[in-house]
Amino acid sequence: MKFRHYLYWLIPALLLTAPASQAQSNAKDSIHVFALIAKAEEFFSSSDYDSALNYCGLAESYCKKINYKKGLAYTLIERTDILMDKGDLTRAALETNVSHAIGQQLKDSLILAITFMQMAQTNMYGQKYDEAIPFFEKCAQYFNNHPSRYAALAFNDFGFTYGVKGELDKKANCLIRSIDMYESLGDGYDGEKAAAYNNLATVYYELKQRDKTIEYAKKSLALREKSGDIARLSLGCCNLSQFYLGVNNQEAVKYQKLCVKYAEQSGDESRILHSYITSSLIASEQKDSATAIEYELKTIALLEKSKKDPSMLARRYIAAGMAFSGKDSARAISYFNNAQRLSATLNDKFNLRDLYLQRAIFYKRHQNYEEAYSNLTTHILYRDSIIKSNTASTIADLEAKYESEKKDNLISRLNATQEIKTLQIEKQNALLAGNLLEAQKKQNEIDLLSKEKELQDLQISRQDEQLDKQQLLASYNQQQLQLAAKEKQLQEKQLKNSRTVRNLLLVGLGLISIIGYFLFNRYQLKRKIHEQEALLAVRNNIAKDLHDEIGSTLTSIKILSEVSGKNLQKDTSKAAVFIQKITEQSAAAQQGISDIVWAVKPENDKMENMVVRMREYAAQTLECRNVQTYITIDEKLLNLSLDMQQRRDFFLIYKEAINNIAKYAQATEVNVVIESKEHQLNLMIQDNGVGFDTGLIRSSNGLRNMKARAEALHGALNIRSVQQQGTVIDLRIPLT
Repeated sequence: MKFRHYLYWLIPALLLTAPASQAQSNAKDSIHVFALIAKAEEFFSSSDYDSALNYCGLAESYCKKINYKKGLAYTLIERTDILMDKGDLTRAALETNVSHAIGQQLKDSLILAITFMQMAQTNMYGQKYDEAIPFFEKCAQYFNNHPSRYAALAFNDFGFTYGVKGELDKKANCLIRSIDMYESLGDGYDGEKAAAYNNLATVYYELKQRDKTIEYAKKSLALREKSGDIARLSLGCCNLSQFYLGVNNQEAVKYQKLCVKYAEQSGDESRILHSYITSSLIASEQKDSATAIEYELKTIALLEKSKKDPSMLARRYIAAGMAFSGKDSARAISYFNNAQRLSATLNDKFNLRDLYLQRAIFYKRHQNYEEAYSNLTTHILYRDSIIKSNTASTIADLEAKYESEKKDNLISRLNATQEIKTLQIEKQNALLAGNLLEAQKKQNEIDLLSKEKELQDLQISRQDEQLDKQQLLASYNQQQLQLAAKEKQLQEKQLKNSRTVRNLLLVGLGLISIIGYFLFNRYQLKRKIHEQEALLAVRNNIAKDLHDEIGSTLTSIKILSEVSGKNLQKDTSKAAVFIQKITEQSAAAQQGISDIVWAVKPENDKMENMVVRMREYAAQTLECRNVQTYITIDEKLLNLSLDMQQRRDFFLIYKEAINNIAKYAQATEVNVVIESKEHQLNLMIQDNGVGFDTGLIRSSNGLRNMKARAEALHGALNIRSVQQQGTVIDLRIPLT
């Protein structure tokens, strides 16, 4: 809706319409006015509405001072665009009425076409689509023969309106016309072209032609990138992620992440909310409940902070309850209760209807059938109440409409009767005067009015029939509601019967208890089997660790022993080197076995024991190289428990980092910090060594192993290094 720099080309066109004697004066005035409008447009393009409206005010004052009506019209057109983008549709409608009146005074077809388009847009953005279409049709009559940027935009919005009404063929025709106009105008207009391509993509999406949908959506995205409109680029990525869903889920996730990235860069709260909601939807469709919950919680936090849209906040509470329903029943119920309180405060029947349905599904899933039935009954009550309210409102509107039209027709009929009587008198006077021609003329008028009167009577009769039909329909809907009430009574009766059945079932409780006893014994047997399987898994892990850690080292020792044996007589110096390597490999094997044994022992599950082990290893490895080591840990973490695999992976990441410092860093000081932030355990290892180029050494085995172990911990490893300034290793793993 932002028409950047559109009005620049109007200045010379407007000057050409001025008389030669006024050209110099008009040129000066036009340039000043349109410079102010262009300044307003510049601020409008960056969403600085207050500054944009201020410059519109300056342009308006100047135009009124010099009585420059055409400049005033375009000033009001610019201000209308700004107000529509702000969402102030009431003021926008008032502004466009004034600019339209000026266009009528000047008999300026372009101004009239633009104001018709703006009238259509204010209705369209206000969701009054039927009222918008006649205005679009009026502006299209001019724009069809006068291609311009406004014409292209008008056809784009015209197509959007047809799409809302479900007329996809008309929507597609308007959008293609819009795109053709943009192409005929040459370079530029990337943002508006992007909007047209995006709308065309939605047509093919509704027609279930995914290839065409994605093709046009990508064209739209490319134009968004070219225009640099980050906020709308986010919207385009959100759309593409949903278009790819079910076709190429990898691409869907890719564009979902871009959607969030661009939305957060834009700082536009509505775009950020839209990106989070889209991300939750994508994750839910891919059965990734953890990610879905993450984005729902982000959405809720943002809405709670802004307090701008409580109705949407209530809907997100419902969505969060649904997301938690299969993972954390307590939190699911908590979010459902939040939604109930907020929706009740807002008296939002639509949210309450949806809430009770989702809560009924939740309780049914958890086999709490009484609560499920209670919530389903309340859902039906709200649903029927909404239907009844909508039906009553529709009937009232129709009755008012028909009564108004009926009265208008009655007035017209009475006027026609009076005119017929007047014409009959005039006819008699003409006959008495001997003017047969005048008498025949009056008779013709009488006949015409009589026909019109008959048509009006017929129309009134038809309106009465329509009203009768609507009343019959209302009666039918009322009967349906009564049937629903009776159905509810029947369901309540069935519930009472089910309670009777439940009481009868209690008689068989003794038998069930006996069966339960045998089942419990079976459960204990299964538990023992599971414990044995778990023990076997631990043994297998130990065997794997011994093979991985010690196997290769022992093989190396064997080879070195054979080589040193062969060289013992020939070259004693070379044999000494091999023996030294055997000693180092033996020490490494011993250390590896020590690490495995330490990780297996249950008494080492506390972080306090981990820190002791870390201090010992740092002392063994770094102090002999005159490297000072400082280890700091948050005291709250000392009692934190880690399982065997977590202890092992955590310590081996630390060990690899210390080894690398000892071998390559040439450091004199190492700082190790262990702390907790945002439900994460953070390990930071920093040295003041020579650093390295992370791009060149990215593929080393040591770094790969560290990253693999971080992934096994469901965490993330980040390595930052600057040559001659040192290296920082950050490990972040989630706390459970």
